[in-house]
Amino acid sequence: MKYFEKPFLDVYRPFYLGFIFVGVIVDLTTKFLVILYFQPHRYLEVLGNFFRMTLTFNTGFVFGLFQDNALPSLLATGIAIVFLIGYRWKNHDLGNPWGWNLVMAGAFGNFLDKFFVKIPGTGFRLGFSPGAGEYIGVVDFLDFDWPDFLLFSRWPAFNFADSCVTIGLTILIFTMKLEEEK
Repeated sequence: MKYFEKPFLDVYRPFYLGFIFVGVIVDLTTKFLVILYFQPHRYLEVLGNFFRMTLTFNTGFVFGLFQDNALPSLLATGIAIVFLIGYRWKNHDLGNPWGWNLVMAGAFGNFLDKFFVKIPGTGFRLGFSPGAGEYIGVVDFLDFDWPDFLLFSRWPAFNFADSCVTIGLTILIFTMKLEEEK
């Protein structure tokens, strides 16, 4: 019995892989530009206090929980990516492919970001051990002030990759629900 019914490139078509690649490039480019032009934890108001650009580094998990766990976060993200690739390949007809592509672009963007030490004003280097004035973790910079109904006084800063994952999951939830109702 064959575990995967379709060949890999029938599920992950070259155009889809190109879309994921472009998403990763956009994500890493925006993070690089923010590292070059912003100082950590200093913000630039874009729409007053509602939307600011603030350079932060997430060394934890979702929403910045469990900070200073860079290695477990890296391993968990890697395992999640392998699981998602296999799950999508096995369940190729489940959900909208563009939702999957967005989730993959975001997951790969944040995963790759975890392999670099960030040096504000300069750029980055490959590694996991920051020196003085250097940082590890995922670069977050989109900083919104939402109504204070959750655990946070401000919504945790996020990035392009996080947006891709959120939009992709929303598409998947809605399309899977519609498929289920049929």
